[in-house]
Amino acid sequence: MLTLGTICGEPDFSLRFAGEHRPADRTVDSVRIVPGTTWSGDALGDVGDALVVIRLPGGSTGQDGHAALERLLRTLARQRAAGLAFAVDRHGPQATPVAVRSWAARLGVPLLTTTRSLEAWHQLIPRLHAYRHRYAEWHADQLTALLNRLPARLADAGPDATQRIADWLAAALDAEVLVSDEQRGVLAASPETASGALAPLLARRTVTPRLPAAPADDALHTRFLPLGSTGPGGGAVLSVGSRRPFDDIAAELMHHAARVLSLIDQAGRQDRAVASAEQGVRLGALQLLMVGDELAAQRVMVGLAPGLLATEHIRVYVVDCGAADREPAARHGETALGGRAMLVRCPAYNHLIVVDPLHDPDPDDGPLSVRSALRQVVAGQPDHRVGGSRVHKLGNVADAYAEALTALVTARQLPDRMALSEERAGLVELLDPDTARRWAATVLHPLLTLPTGRRDRLLRTLDLGLEVQHKAAGRVLGIHRNTVAHRIRQGFDLLGLDRNRVLDKVMVSMALKIVITYGHDETSAEPAADFAAMVSAPEVRVWAESFLKPLKSDRRDLPRTLRAWLENDTQVERTAAALNLSPVTVRGHLRAAAPLIQRDLVVDGDGQEVLEELEEGEQVLGGVRALAFALHVSTGRPELPSARQS
Repeated sequence: MLTLGTICGEPDFSLRFAGEHRPADRTVDSVRIVPGTTWSGDALGDVGDALVVIRLPGGSTGQDGHAALERLLRTLARQRAAGLAFAVDRHGPQATPVAVRSWAARLGVPLLTTTRSLEAWHQLIPRLHAYRHRYAEWHADQLTALLNRLPARLADAGPDATQRIADWLAAALDAEVLVSDEQRGVLAASPETASGALAPLLARRTVTPRLPAAPADDALHTRFLPLGSTGPGGGAVLSVGSRRPFDDIAAELMHHAARVLSLIDQAGRQDRAVASAEQGVRLGALQLLMVGDELAAQRVMVGLAPGLLATEHIRVYVVDCGAADREPAARHGETALGGRAMLVRCPAYNHLIVVDPLHDPDPDDGPLSVRSALRQVVAGQPDHRVGGSRVHKLGNVADAYAEALTALVTARQLPDRMALSEERAGLVELLDPDTARRWAATVLHPLLTLPTGRRDRLLRTLDLGLEVQHKAAGRVLGIHRNTVAHRIRQGFDLLGLDRNRVLDKVMVSMALKIVITYGHDETSAEPAADFAAMVSAPEVRVWAESFLKPLKSDRRDLPRTLRAWLENDTQVERTAAALNLSPVTVRGHLRAAAPLIQRDLVVDGDGQEVLEELEEGEQVLGGVRALAFALHVSTGRPELPSARQS
């Protein structure tokens, strides 16, 4: 379909707009050439959508001529002619009378000039018909090209499909095309620079599918089409900008593209909604596992992944994505895992938490293992690392998670940036179960006698809340950080212990680990004796010596500094005063010790990013508990409070 803008763009017609009214998209269905002054009569006939071409008589048109021109313009306006073109010797303001330009603007009739004679226009008319035919063929070809770029199924459409449509439209209209969303940003741009040209224009206007007022000749012609309904916050928008005016065919192609993009975006929104719901289910299952409710977690996952958690043993991995966007790693991980494990986006840190159900308690590291899949995920991401736990029972996911966090310290130092917690037995596993149960029951007696629901909430919140920061514990458990802090305060008040004293918290944390692993018996009549027997077993002494052995590789007396640090509630200034060292030296010792014992030691003075999330009195025990026990078992210091007397 021809338009005034199309014909003006063809040099053969030498046609230009003469007035201020320049509707380049006005359809031209035919050309009516009116010779001489016959246009001054009333026998024009039907000129709807026709471009009328006349020649003004030489010299002044006079009053009669002006009146005839005004009648002609009124007729053209009434019949909605495409426009009126004057055959002139040269283009310019002087080519048409001022009064004529004024009438044309007032009546809404496009006014043009052409330097071709009327005789030449008779010869050009067949060319217009041929041009219209070629244009129709081009239109059909463009629609075919659009169809070829559609995805086979909208459910499979992704970002590539949106980009293909944008590329097609940009090529078809010789325009810049942008698909964007206020919340999701740029979804597709063709060429890549289109966002720079169109985004500012989009931001300055209210989105509307109607064509804006015609811009100046050298300005960008734009259209903005919303993709689907736009509620609060807007939605995706197709923006198109071109140096050439848009005609009806261009408008039709844009609307076709907008409809297709809308369907693709709608399918994408539905997919994102489903994915978000699935992520919520997995997070809910993880939170249930964190509090030891494996039966509820299994029920939650039945609809999403039947049988996935039907296992007795698990391993937990934590993928630390550093400062990078974790979504690419999450998508890669979900694909690589293929439903063999439960991947959860950590609500507390920029981590991915993977619960690997082990149907074989002694799994290998084959090419199809979860470990191999996660190794692929971090292989191409220099800022990513993976820590993995030992094998645990399904009900001990919280302990496995804490181990995986600790293993991240070692992973930072390894070439493949992947580390597993040592497969040798941990301290809790080496304790005599009977003695450990009696001692732990004595320490936690006021909590263990509470009603079951309240007891379990306090025990699990204390366990994780002493392991990681309160804010992180709250997000992982699905409760507010203030609730975590309140429960910890409440628990320590019931126990009669000081929550601000690190060694008191170490003892409570160890008692919790024992109760979660072994359960609890009646309280001990001699808790101090039970504690001494528990930590003096040969297996425990071997464990402590092995734990501290790497510290001997440093010529400095690191164990002495670590003992004093724990005895001074992990305060560097107090530790330095006790040892007659500078705070800088103490911090240097602590930082040197951390990688040797493969523990994360939070040191005051390590920077705001480490300490700004810690509340007053809060201490992360993940790296401290094992250290305190190893030093106590080997050297008798720091002195640990054994238990309250029942």
